[in-house]
Amino acid sequence: MKDYTIGITTFSKRYSFIVKLLSQIRSHTDKPIVISINGEKDAEFNEEYRKKILLLCSEYDNVFPTFFLETRGLSKMWNTLLIMSYHDNVLMLNDDIEIHSSDIFDITTAHINSNVYNGLTKMNSSFSHFIVSKNLMDEIGYFDERLLGFGEEDGDISYRLLKVNKRIDNIGVPRVLNIVSNVRHDFVKSGIGKYSEFNRTFIYGEKYTPETNGKHRGMFDTPMKQLLDDNNQYPNEKYFLDNKHRL
Repeated sequence: MKDYTIGITTFSKRYSFIVKLLSQIRSHTDKPIVISINGEKDAEFNEEYRKKILLLCSEYDNVFPTFFLETRGLSKMWNTLLIMSYHDNVLMLNDDIEIHSSDIFDITTAHINSNVYNGLTKMNSSFSHFIVSKNLMDEIGYFDERLLGFGEEDGDISYRLLKVNKRIDNIGVPRVLNIVSNVRHDFVKSGIGKYSEFNRTFIYGEKYTPETNGKHRGMFDTPMKQLLDDNNQYPNEKYFLDNKHRL
């Protein structure tokens, strides 16, 4: 039977979120957990937070954190969790969810062992919790690390799946709640809501461009022409170093 690792993304301003989430996870499963911890933008890593998060992780078995010393994009964090994972499959969780039953873990196990799983499945129509396979990422390329900020990762990966005649599945999971929060990374320029201006500019001007003029809110609102290829997505440190000042 196929198994999976749990992957979580978080950062210093959401310490209280990760305290609650780890407690909720461990009340239902002892599966290994890998955590990608983001750094600060234009500041040194918060030393007090480092000590607190290491102490928190040490309170549980099979919880393994990794740190970025400066702000990295969500694509980079997801790719890192995939690389860190014990298993081919990873249940990716944002830190701003609440888990109130074992359903999400039982459903994940059943789904990855089913005939319908194709390597990438949203839960509750959201990328705040989803399942992804290393094998699929090896086939189509990892999340595009040129997305240095936050937002548009889902549209990009959906578009790339369609190009190889695959699609993102979706399954419903009860008793998993998204927390409504405006807590975000300081000093990262916003585009729409909590999402970054950098990612929106990259997607809708550098990597893709609309084939028709007019307003659009998402990648599937209008046909898109691809300008940059999908190569060299993980890792892409040169692009990060050359462009991080734009965040």
